[in-house]
Amino acid sequence: MKQSFSVSSRLSTLDPKDANFAVDAVDLLLPMALARGASDVHLQPRENGWDVLFRIDGVLSVADSLPRGGSSDPVTRLMVLAGLPTYRSSQPMEGRLNWASADSDAQDVSMRLGVFPTVHGPRAVVRVLRRGDMFDSIAALQMPGDVSTRLQELCNHTDGAVLLSGPAGSGKTTTMYAMLRHIASMIPRRSVMTIEDPVETVIDSISQSELDPSAGMTLASALRSAVRQDSEVLLVSEVRDPETAEAALQASLTGHLVFSSLHATDVSASLRRLVQLGIPNYVLRSGVRAVIAQRLLRCVCPTCRAESESTTEGDACPECLGSGYRGRIAVAHCVCFDGSDPVGEALSDALESGASAVQMRRLAVEAGDLDLHARARQLVESGITDEAEVYRVLGRSAQDH
Repeated sequence: MKQSFSVSSRLSTLDPKDANFAVDAVDLLLPMALARGASDVHLQPRENGWDVLFRIDGVLSVADSLPRGGSSDPVTRLMVLAGLPTYRSSQPMEGRLNWASADSDAQDVSMRLGVFPTVHGPRAVVRVLRRGDMFDSIAALQMPGDVSTRLQELCNHTDGAVLLSGPAGSGKTTTMYAMLRHIASMIPRRSVMTIEDPVETVIDSISQSELDPSAGMTLASALRSAVRQDSEVLLVSEVRDPETAEAALQASLTGHLVFSSLHATDVSASLRRLVQLGIPNYVLRSGVRAVIAQRLLRCVCPTCRAESESTTEGDACPECLGSGYRGRIAVAHCVCFDGSDPVGEALSDALESGASAVQMRRLAVEAGDLDLHARARQLVESGITDEAEVYRVLGRSAQDH
């Protein structure tokens, strides 16, 4: 369903010729985003102004618009708040937004700004990171029972790589943070270090570092140095190139428990991705302890249980803004490669035989794997989500073809 709503008529009626236009626009826009529970705020430039869009529960929605016509620019205002040089708006930039509000909700968030040049001027996206939403335990993730148990068991290991797979926005970092918090709470204490791009949430008792390629601190180089810091548990934000993949797997083979993420569709695709990055099969068998694939599905709104494809502004549910959905739940499955999981053994054998990702998925199901589609169907049967949302996020399963 296409979701569209007007946040406030005040944005579109602000006078761009007013000297305080940019300040007023930002001071209205950010609290509105927090009130709506947006994870991202887009200022999309066009010839006569900016379209304002909010991403809520993973779906981008048109919220309002801002006019153009004066010298005051809300994107420039955001760049100033983020400490970015406004004279360099013709190139991509990122920074942490230094914005405060009297609203108590604003005290529990941090924001990052990304600016990207377009033909109508710089495009701005504000990423809203809610500290209260960062789940503080594995149980709080509300994963399926068997997956939750496996996540806790994986935290007890002292070596091996635990990889989270899925597209951007699928909750991989949230899951890794929950596992790190679990490890940080264990006795005896373990030395935990992270290498992130960027650090999204600061966790007590953990050493967190942010990448700085201009200073030579890349993922791979930082990981090699972290290994020599008497670390026991390492988090690498993402395996994105052969050098990082090799460094992460080598660390997992030398007495470190390594967490990282991969942009891959599922467990089988993650293994094939590592092969494409040049990791030998014998290293995969020895170094990868588990792969977790996950997505986030919107939950059916418990208040309205909307069935219609369209609603009017007058009768739209105030809880879900007429979308029919409210909140999200993780759908995930975990495959272990330590000899304890028949699915993992089947995938390892298939990988060594040169099987494709499609063939590996078929073998995994034959070995008893409950993949993402199977687990999503369970959520549909229990009424938590619906078929339309599963299709939107996961597309068709192999059984549908």
